[in-house]
Amino acid sequence: MTTKRYVIAGAGFRGFCDALELAKIPQAEVTILETAPFFGGVMYSLDVDGFAVDKGVHVFDSIPKSLAEIVNEIMDGKTSEIEFISASAYNGKVTEGFSLPDLNSLDDRSLKDRIRHELLTLAKQGPSAIPPRSLHELFAGRFGQTAGRIYSDIFRKVYGLEASEVEPQAVAQTSLHRLKFLGDEEMLSLKKSDAWLDFVLAARRKSMGKVDDLVSIYPNDGLAMKGWCDRAAPWLESRGIKLCLRETIKTVRETPSGLVIETDKRRLEADHLLWSNDNVGALGASLGIDGETADKFRYGTPMLFIVMMTHATKIRDFTYLQNFDPAGITYRTAAAGIFSHQIRDGISFITSECPCLPSSERWKNAEAASKDAWEEVKHLKIVAPDATLVNSKVFRIPITFKLAKLEYSAKIQEFNERVAKKTRRVVLRNVVPFFRRDIYLDSLTVRGLVE
Repeated sequence: MTTKRYVIAGAGFRGFCDALELAKIPQAEVTILETAPFFGGVMYSLDVDGFAVDKGVHVFDSIPKSLAEIVNEIMDGKTSEIEFISASAYNGKVTEGFSLPDLNSLDDRSLKDRIRHELLTLAKQGPSAIPPRSLHELFAGRFGQTAGRIYSDIFRKVYGLEASEVEPQAVAQTSLHRLKFLGDEEMLSLKKSDAWLDFVLAARRKSMGKVDDLVSIYPNDGLAMKGWCDRAAPWLESRGIKLCLRETIKTVRETPSGLVIETDKRRLEADHLLWSNDNVGALGASLGIDGETADKFRYGTPMLFIVMMTHATKIRDFTYLQNFDPAGITYRTAAAGIFSHQIRDGISFITSECPCLPSSERWKNAEAASKDAWEEVKHLKIVAPDATLVNSKVFRIPITFKLAKLEYSAKIQEFNERVAKKTRRVVLRNVVPFFRRDIYLDSLTVRGLVE
């Protein structure tokens, strides 16, 4: 049987999943190339004063049991099931057990009545035959004009960009895909009244009972996601998958027998190259075509990432809270130190992702922003009123959530066509799946792309 050689560019979670699937092909040789000095991509935790701190919320959230079994095997069983204790804030009010915006916190009943009227009208009319051109149009077409404007305002707060500038599929990367604007009983009644309303409306999970068989787990070895990343690399290698860190692809060219891939360290021959990362510009450069045009149509979402250390007993029992108040400083705050089993001398930490444009004064004076964020998390009762900020660390992160701006889909399609003219042996992986379960499920199709 002929050996099949596959090279994967990118050692993030997508590269990990793609490698797992390709390794199932008989006689397959799988090599992962990664420019970073570590495995795991954005999942790899920071070292902050001796704590392992994830760059955001990177729990294995709502994943299929088959993936959970793989994670557990890599961790030698050192994982804990996470019972999500989520909350959200809007209009200065916190809704427990709910991670989307809760417009029921609005004080104006007439506004809620208007939202209800617009929703019922939409349900009666049925979905529009004209697809939305932007995320703003999707919000209006899904929730009505009134709620759509509110959601667009929330989007601007979280991402620093107008919803009218973003393609509608960006909704999959947000917590803005469903609407709650009344109490749970009223929401459930509305959901049951119409199939369309059931699709677009939400209620708190505890009022709906068990809705799927997915599980949520997290490493419990005290090393956060870094613990999983550091174990996953040798686990892959033990299965014959070669991992090459600190290595950059320079050129890719097709020959009669396959591909020749030149890196800054070696020359590789392969039957297929899977580009399992989102650096389209680098792929274009390696093939001698322009990939930066497509990259220019993606927005990076700059944020200040703040790690705040305090006494563990002063941190409330929660997993994360999403603050949708347009005037708020923080967006998503997590009890990261608690659920990652990190308490040292009674001290643990919380993390806050704070939307912030690089041109703003807050970005320039990031250290002062940590004090304002601390006061906000106290106001939101994430920590006790008498909690003391023992220490804090602020990171300026210019690119976090990557969103497709208008025309991105057309530009990436043009790029794919140019790649295909060069070679059919390079596969640019689908960057749409965002959550880990979606990335994993999408990887199950990868064999069909190369066989």
